[in-house]
Amino acid sequence: MKIVISTWGSTGDIQPYLALSGRLLEAGHQVRVCTSDIYHDRFTALGVDFYKVGSPFDEDRFNKTIDAVIQIKDPLKSALLIAKDGVLYKADEWYQDCLKGMQGYDLAICHYADIPGQEAAIRHRLPWITACLCPGFFKTVYEAPAPLPNLGVGLNTIAWKFVERTMRKHFDPLLNTFIESIGGKKRESIGLESVYSPELNLIAASPHISPPNPDLPRRHQFTGPWFLDEAEEKLPPHLEEFLARGSKPIVISFGSMGGTSPFTTRLLVDAVKRTRQRAVIQSGWANLGMDRPVDGICFVGYVPHKVLFSEASCIIHHGGAGTTAAACRAGVPSVVIPHLADQIYWGTTLRRLGVAPKLVHRRDLDEKRLSQRIAEVFSSESMGQKARELSEKVRTEDGVGTAVNLIESFASERIPAKSG
Repeated sequence: MKIVISTWGSTGDIQPYLALSGRLLEAGHQVRVCTSDIYHDRFTALGVDFYKVGSPFDEDRFNKTIDAVIQIKDPLKSALLIAKDGVLYKADEWYQDCLKGMQGYDLAICHYADIPGQEAAIRHRLPWITACLCPGFFKTVYEAPAPLPNLGVGLNTIAWKFVERTMRKHFDPLLNTFIESIGGKKRESIGLESVYSPELNLIAASPHISPPNPDLPRRHQFTGPWFLDEAEEKLPPHLEEFLARGSKPIVISFGSMGGTSPFTTRLLVDAVKRTRQRAVIQSGWANLGMDRPVDGICFVGYVPHKVLFSEASCIIHHGGAGTTAAACRAGVPSVVIPHLADQIYWGTTLRRLGVAPKLVHRRDLDEKRLSQRIAEVFSSESMGQKARELSEKVRTEDGVGTAVNLIESFASERIPAKSG
């Protein structure tokens, strides 16, 4: 098949599609990816045909949006800001580029939040699949809307009706204004229902971490996480030297989160010092780091999570879907510092599983709270044991392989066989 993938977001959103693209190529399919130009080199290194869409990435604008989102306590207002400043930012340009990039393909796979990419696939009348990284936003009587605790079937149902009514009132007009402007068909309940393909939505998450609820519609299929196991997975020499000099360190990684605050690194260092632990701090898009050496702290750039997390005694992270899955695969307890969106769901989930203490939202983070959470991890024997048990289950999953099988099965029913 000729498969086109459109995806949107930060590194955590893109990484799973690198894994999927590579496996689809191995299966003999032609693959093109339509996304921001900052990911060009990563996809082409795999041999994937890359098609640039949208305006050049503006890191300063991105970080200022993170600053704003972190301070919003209302989840709805936070989601609306992400929709306006992210999904719909220059959406017409993104749509027009995707429309060109998808020409001549058999099947489209779209990030669930990439509304412009989805609309381009619909305009081409392509069979289209969505993929999402978090199962925490599907309506179910068995759980309340995140971040509420389980309220019981009756109250959960009422809570979901309230959320759906609110989403219809605020999200539907916002996104439908764009959809109708490019000649698309108006969608209903976009935030909860029609943001996903009506036929197949792949959930790139572990059912061992988030077990599927019995009322999950059949179009939503768990695959397991889509891990990208890179060919070059060596530790940098200065990190190897640091690891050899003492006990296993805490690893801190906020991925693409961080914003513009110049004080985050100092806070993290001071919190670690209070616990008398060593730490590795990964810079990421948050640009964490210092211009001078700090005793007991090693600063690193990009290191694949598979090898970095395996060296950790505890992982402090933002609760991104991919980072959460990687921490669980490593069999190491977490301290979750959510910044926005589904990160609160993952932090709550890890606590429920017994592999993390209570989360601390980024806007509430200070030296004292973080050092207390670290101390909880090191004083608990059960967190480490439960993390290792969970790791054994997650490691049995071949999420990308399962996804490829589901994609091929879906396509075999919808795409006419080609002769010759």
